[in-house]
Amino acid sequence: MAWIDSLSRRDFLKGASAFGVMNAAMWLGGCEGCQQQIANRPTRRNIANLAANDPVIQAYKDAVHAMQMLPTNDPRNWTNQASIHQNHCPHQNWWFLPWHRAYLLYFERICRKLSGYKDFALPYWNWTTSPAIPSVFWGDGNPLFDSTRFIGPSDLADPSWVGAPVIESILSTNNFYVFASYPATTQRQGTTYGQLESTPHNNIHGWVGGDMGAFMSPLDPVFWCHHNMLDCLWVEWNINRNNPNTNDATWLGLHFTEFCDENGQPVDVTAGITTLFPAFNYQFEPCGPTHTQNLKLQQRAALEAYLKQGAPVRLDFTQRVELKRTITAPIGRPVVSAAKIEAQTISSVLASEGKTSALLTVDGVEVPEKTEFYVRVFINKPDAGPETPISDPHYAGSFGFFQDSHEMAGMAAGATHPKFGFVVDTTPALRRLSQSGSLAGSVDVTLVPVAYEKRRAEGQRLSIDKLELGIANVK
Repeated sequence: MAWIDSLSRRDFLKGASAFGVMNAAMWLGGCEGCQQQIANRPTRRNIANLAANDPVIQAYKDAVHAMQMLPTNDPRNWTNQASIHQNHCPHQNWWFLPWHRAYLLYFERICRKLSGYKDFALPYWNWTTSPAIPSVFWGDGNPLFDSTRFIGPSDLADPSWVGAPVIESILSTNNFYVFASYPATTQRQGTTYGQLESTPHNNIHGWVGGDMGAFMSPLDPVFWCHHNMLDCLWVEWNINRNNPNTNDATWLGLHFTEFCDENGQPVDVTAGITTLFPAFNYQFEPCGPTHTQNLKLQQRAALEAYLKQGAPVRLDFTQRVELKRTITAPIGRPVVSAAKIEAQTISSVLASEGKTSALLTVDGVEVPEKTEFYVRVFINKPDAGPETPISDPHYAGSFGFFQDSHEMAGMAAGATHPKFGFVVDTTPALRRLSQSGSLAGSVDVTLVPVAYEKRRAEGQRLSIDKLELGIANVK
């Protein structure tokens, strides 16, 4: 089903508010003279490449300060902007990426307006190459400083969430659900975290802590640059590596009406229209560990057609093996679960060249009251522990938690905590083990809960309802 068939012209024109008149005309086939303006659209840059006195940094500071000073009846007010996230953000479902893309775009426009810097483009924090929070976010009296953070200027994000091999592995999946989170029917329904959301996204939020550890996280100015990095990685995966987004009408057609433009006026934008933002509204400096460039999409007409079309996305499981039910483990103590997988089945995964994957599904994970730990996953290494390096060939991935910690703390005693679902693609680890000759007929999965550095997470436990390894045909 093509993009244009999934949305009525009326719905498109509503969603096109994010483009402006000129870009909407381009999409509809007019405005031939706009090509140069599109080609010169603002570039979102790596904040580590900007000097402290760069106009972009100063404009960001000025805009944040101006938003903090706006009256509470102005929707552009700093707290009001954070409340949009608190009240409407989709997490743990397939609208995670398009919703935050729209959120960033309108925030960028507000910053441009309030700072008076017409060329402002929101920078991103590349935590893969710069794992410490950049220095521009520190210092008393600095509008970009948030005093609630649990970490300091010299603390480094763990490579098991943001290291180049980990991010490259996430970018290597060709399935939209595994990359971007699973389908849902409503905006805030929780289904299953995809790997981009569960690993770098969740862990950066939990590790930074403070405001960043809750759904009012946009109160910390680093939030916007963190999410901008995720948007850049979506561009890398979708455009540069030619992995299509879903063309499901439910995904494309959802309207986001909670945002406001640079003048404080409400807007209506669809999830589907956000796929075109990088082609019309902004571009990125390269952010992936190994930057690629899709020559097929260098022509604008080809790029537009590709983004509008999308593709059917499927996960067809041919075999599911339940490893264990009801797992509970204290922090630092591994949980080992074994499954007998037929050698022929494993062989099909190893030889499929991306067409078949071995996906570990972790279901019914009870959200801890304080998200002070994350979980590492190993294959065929029952002796794995918190000290086992991620360079170990048995390492398969990790996942973290992101939940409104204020809401969790306010839950009544005995209340049922929400539960999450995660997916970890174990295919790369299985291939490494096969190449080294250490892959047998059975597969052991070891989960290791690990406390964030400088957090003891005393008394916290990992609780899981179901662990399953599935062989899936991916598309």
